[in-house]
Amino acid sequence: AISQVRKKQGGTLNDVVLATVSGAIRAYLGDHGTDVSKIDFRAFVPVSTRKAEERGKLGNKVSMLVADLPVSEPDARKRFEKVVIETRRLQEAGESAGAGILGEVSDWTTTSLLSGMSRMAAARRSYNMVVTNVPGPPMPIYVNGGRLLASYPLVPLFDNQALGIALFSYDGSLHWGFNACWDAVPDLHDVVGAIEREFDTLL
Repeated sequence: AISQVRKKQGGTLNDVVLATVSGAIRAYLGDHGTDVSKIDFRAFVPVSTRKAEERGKLGNKVSMLVADLPVSEPDARKRFEKVVIETRRLQEAGESAGAGILGEVSDWTTTSLLSGMSRMAAARRSYNMVVTNVPGPPMPIYVNGGRLLASYPLVPLFDNQALGIALFSYDGSLHWGFNACWDAVPDLHDVVGAIEREFDTLL
């Protein structure tokens, strides 16, 4: 389904993700009485800057970007176009040396991913939420003959952060993991529903 959106709208898989999040956050905040017409909303996005020939080597090369999400834009198609423009702007500005705005971090271990994000996120507070995409194996994985059906990632929450979204691609599917502060977002299911509706709109 994501490939269909990419073909119809252009852009990359990562653009589809950020555009979907933008529309969903707009809907969720609007339903909770927030004036979204002029809101400034930013996503903290970890990006691997390792080159193809460096894959498999020890250590990580990670850049942390802050992408402006067009939450104030009411039109879904225009939101998508603005996301594409923003991701291209960040790349052209030299803030990313990777092929995509969310990058390839498939060689990160859970420990290094969480500790690395924690250190870098602590140094940059000018964001509203974290959105991270971790590419996984494109083929099915088995343990003792049992096939792994799904894998839902978890992004840690930092100080003054209410919501984090992590994605994991596996065996042709993209799995979304949501983590929220219960006091700030007790109705996380509404965010999930907004994500589904926004993706259907783009599709």
